[in-house]
Amino acid sequence: MIRRSLCGLLLLALTFVAIGSASERERETDDRGVLLAIAQAPLKTRSWHNPYQGQPDAVLAGKKLFLQHCAECHGPQARGIGRAVNLHLSAVQNATPGELAWFLRNGNLWRGMPAWSGLPEQRRWQLVAYLKSFRR
Repeated sequence: MIRRSLCGLLLLALTFVAIGSASERERETDDRGVLLAIAQAPLKTRSWHNPYQGQPDAVLAGKKLFLQHCAECHGPQARGIGRAVNLHLSAVQNATPGELAWFLRNGNLWRGMPAWSGLPEQRRWQLVAYLKSFRR
């Protein structure tokens, strides 16, 4: 009986260690400090320019879209809920606008991020403008 309880506790402890390790892997970054999930974007996306960069109206539109589509997982302040990443982290902010736009379009279902390819490109760029406004 005691042996069975100890085995159960050991198994439970190993499960938490495995979950913690998986969580850490999800937060690994490339040599630029960009989350690997985002850094998987093709190299050409790094040079994509946000046509709405620096436009306050685009940031406001992006915030509205964020609250409609993203806040459920990332929280209303984009600080992350559960497994959803805090979008204020440098590991996200270090990504180029093009990488973020690519990631929004393609998502990463393996890590719980849906693809927003059905959202018009203009709207995705507005979201990127909003996300990049966190750097200030």
